[in-house]
Amino acid sequence: MPHRPRRSTPPSRTRRTRLLAVPAVGALLVGLAACGTVTVPAGPAASDPLCAEIVLGAPHQMLGLERTETSSQGTVAWGSGEDTVVLRCGVEPPGPTTDACTRLEDPSGVQVDWIVREQDGIVLLTTYGRVPAVDISVPRSVAPDQPSAAALDMGRLVDATIPAIDHCVGAGDVS
Repeated sequence: MPHRPRRSTPPSRTRRTRLLAVPAVGALLVGLAACGTVTVPAGPAASDPLCAEIVLGAPHQMLGLERTETSSQGTVAWGSGEDTVVLRCGVEPPGPTTDACTRLEDPSGVQVDWIVREQDGIVLLTTYGRVPAVDISVPRSVAPDQPSAAALDMGRLVDATIPAIDHCVGAGDVS
């Protein structure tokens, strides 16, 4: 059963307005070229040093696709054309939401919580409870049965680089 995220924001931290990520999926894919550099808009915190670690540590292959050059700091892409998987680090961390939030665990036990949205055949997964946040857009054409495999592949790097400050909770969970 999908979990609802909760947010434990320290009192000293300013609440941020939630950006709608799903409409941005279309913008991510506007700049995809059949070959060459993939045009990707950078997130507002793409210059965070943790994003540099994510980009440098990202694998050379994702879902069988080769890594491709991108136009912006804090971004990584694999593939070409409409079959391009895009990672952006430094996106706005999602606040409390009723969107599906799921905890993905890799075979070694590393767990990362992700908000999952889908629009027009693109699955957008955004880390929950980590600052800066990371999002990954996965076209269904690349991974029709398991688009979350990209998030699973990035889980260890995300967990080792950006500590969790919050987690998804379900309706029956105590907050």
